Amino acid sequence: MVDPANAAHVFAIYSGFSRRWIPSAGTGHVFESKDGGATFTDISGNLPDAPADDLVMAHGKLVVATDVGVFEAAAGAGTATSWSRMGGNLPNAFVTDLSMSGDGTSIVAATYGRGLWRIATP
Repeated sequence: MVDPANAAHVFAIYSGFSRRWIPSAGTGHVFESKDGGATFTDISGNLPDAPADDLVMAHGKLVVATDVGVFEAAAGAGTATSWSRMGGNLPNAFVTDLSMSGDGTSIVAATYGRGLWRIATP
């Protein structure tokens, strides 16, 4: 995902389980680049070790869909990124897709087997 305010500021997600069981294979699910993708920094912080499936930016916050729900964090915090669960009534479910509403006031979360949910943007 590209930051709409800065094309050199990009984010990438990894939709798989961390490879912490294999020495030197790497870990992490959310990565940030401030140089157009030449280098990336792992900003997964305290995010659960579960595949990340989609990422959107809303009002200076990152919102990530994972296999265990939706999480939000301040954009630009770098390695100190702290994630918190988003959507108080959202089920603890595999969220496959996130889409911003046309007016930007909510995010639609598509789950696997639990339907669509509308969450107020952070």
